[in-house]
Order: sequence, then structure tokens, then C-alpha cells
Amino acid sequence: MAQDALQQKKTLRQSFLAARNQLGDRSERSVRIQARISNWLPQQSAATLLCYVNARCEVDTRSLLHQLLADERRVVVPYCLDDNHLGLFLLSNMSELATGRFGILEPRHQLRDSKRISPVEIDLAILPGVAFDLHGNRLGYGKGYFDRLLSEMRPQAVTCALAFECQLTAQIPTEPHDLPIDYLVTEDRLIRSAAAN
Repeated sequence: MAQDALQQKKTLRQSFLAARNQLGDRSERSVRIQARISNWLPQQSAATLLCYVNARCEVDTRSLLHQLLADERRVVVPYCLDDNHLGLFLLSNMSELATGRFGILEPRHQLRDSKRISPVEIDLAILPGVAFDLHGNRLGYGKGYFDRLLSEMRPQAVTCALAFECQLTAQIPTEPHDLPIDYLVTEDRLIRSAAAN
């Protein structure tokens, strides 16, 4: 059963990455997604927000990060550790980031120790992914970085993913360690998943 789920996930991952890569107007769609989440965030009483820094063809988050910093929120960004876990960094300014592992902007090495944050401090997490269903199930890139992070966060923390409509599907195969997310924000809608009820 677990092997079947792994193979299904691999096939889905390839298909949805290809669909996302073929989107010709990702920038315009990202602007719409960022506007939608910007309208939603003030309704959330989150003092400390985690937001991924986009890479490759993901929904762009850089304008959103600038906005969160300007709003004087406590903004946290993830970065890769050597043990296949994510570290969390309290971001004060985008200039604290530099290109790191996998070509993703990450906190500069010399700043990390002094500004490290525990996952239990996160009130709301904005996450990436490859594909999602309306039940809140998320298909990542296969390394488990964000799955491990979600398991370390408080159960009360709100989770939200940013995605293009082409990344939604009827059902994502799940395994026991998979944790659903509460909200999905696309260029067309904000979806409260079944997991948030």
C-alpha cells in the first residue's frame, strides 16, 4: 500500500510540475494570488508568520514578504539544514537573504544562529507545494522538508498554501505522516479545506 502511494505521488508530481512549468502567465497569476492572500491575512490573528521564499516556477512570494515586513509582522523564512530538516529564520530585511541550496534565497549563514526560531512559535505558515486537493492534502517535492516541519508546529497553527489553479486535483494519495493544510489560495479563489473544519 505504501509503495503504491509512493508511485502514485511520483507520477502526480511529474504531471503537475510539467503543468505548472508550462504556465505562460505565472507572474500575472502570482500577483492575483498575492492580492488575495493580502486581503485575507488581516482577518488572521497571527503574530508570527512563516512564508516560503519562492524558487523556480512556484507562486512568487517576494512581494508578499516585502509587504509583511512593511506591516511590521514577525516574518519567518525557512532554510535547508544538512539533516534534511528546515531551519527557521526571523527575517528583518530581504537583504539578509542570499542564494543557497537548490538555488533558493536563504538567510546568510553568519546570521542564522542569532535569529533562529522554533517551529512552535509559528502562528500561521504559508507553504509551497506541487499539487493539492480540496481536502487539504498536499503533495510536496518528495524530500519531506515541510512534512517534518508541520509535525513540529503547534496543532493550533494555521496552515495555508499558495498554488495556481492548474495544481489542484480531485485527490492526492496520502500516507500516515501526511498532514493536511487548512487553506489554499489560488489566482481564482480562497479555499477553506475540509481539514480546517
